[in-house]
Amino acid sequence: MSEIATKPLRIFDLHCDTLDALCMNDASAFVSLPSIPAGSDMVGNPLQLAAERMATAGQWCQCYAIWVPDDLAGTGLTAHEFYDRVAAYYHGQLAAHPSELHGIRDGRTIEGALAQGGVGCMLTVENGSPLEDGMEVLDQMHADGVKMMTLVWNGQNRIASGNDTQDGMSAFGRSVVRRMERLKMVVDVSHLNDAGFKDLLACSERPFVATHSNSRAICAHPRNLTDYQFRAIADRGGLVGINYYRAFVSERFGLDHGEPGPGRPEVSFDDLSYHIDHMLELDGQGTIALGSDFDGSETPSWLSGAQDLPRFYELIAGRFGADVADDMFFNNAARFFARNEEL
Repeated sequence: MSEIATKPLRIFDLHCDTLDALCMNDASAFVSLPSIPAGSDMVGNPLQLAAERMATAGQWCQCYAIWVPDDLAGTGLTAHEFYDRVAAYYHGQLAAHPSELHGIRDGRTIEGALAQGGVGCMLTVENGSPLEDGMEVLDQMHADGVKMMTLVWNGQNRIASGNDTQDGMSAFGRSVVRRMERLKMVVDVSHLNDAGFKDLLACSERPFVATHSNSRAICAHPRNLTDYQFRAIADRGGLVGINYYRAFVSERFGLDHGEPGPGRPEVSFDDLSYHIDHMLELDGQGTIALGSDFDGSETPSWLSGAQDLPRFYELIAGRFGADVADDMFFNNAARFFARNEEL
């Protein structure tokens, strides 16, 4: 049996939307969510990520995002209230499943969490719009254990502008970044537009990440990174999580934010590997990671959930070598978050 087949698989995924899919399933007015059976939770559910299937696939550390959509019409919630609801759900799940879910508040404890079995869980936020209520919300997030925050989603908030808009970062946004850096809360630039990225480079000092963004040189979607942006992240010692969302992998699915239309071809492993290959050409072996966007996007049929990660690892290792696969699947992210506590 080959070395690839026998060594234990370790997985560190920088982004998923599983919390929203579980917690906000009764508030479908703001977004289309899959219907899930009553009693589903983080451990057992029919979504792409369920801890029981994740633990079977390998030793798994997952960043669970609280995604706050730009449009909350129909929910009856403010952005801050939305955050509070999902954060409370997350902490309730950790308390209810102490053997299966292990919360990680310090990147240096990842190894210890995984040694207990189950899934290591890191809380993150996608869209800083709850900070409309003020900087104290960021301190609340830090107290809640949030380790990373995507500054914006596709629109504009008090911090900055997303890729559907044109403005850069605000003065308040710059102060948010400085406060995040003091708290060792990682800045995530996925969804940030090009003007905002340049502003972030000018106002930040610590490494930052793009949790779920691909290469714009391969697929010209504004959610993907230019070579300049990828190199800037790499030069800072940051991470870029490969996104499995079809529309960010191949231009065959268009430049909109919709799902693939009838008759459009499947995204292949080759399509996704072109992004990885290009990032490796940019000297990115120490930068690339996983950023699945599971439970928040339509992914290829061959990469449809936790159960497909062992085969995905074999494909990556077979094409790029086991060292690249190990770095991409786990090592780079684990080292980054441990190092983040020391900087």
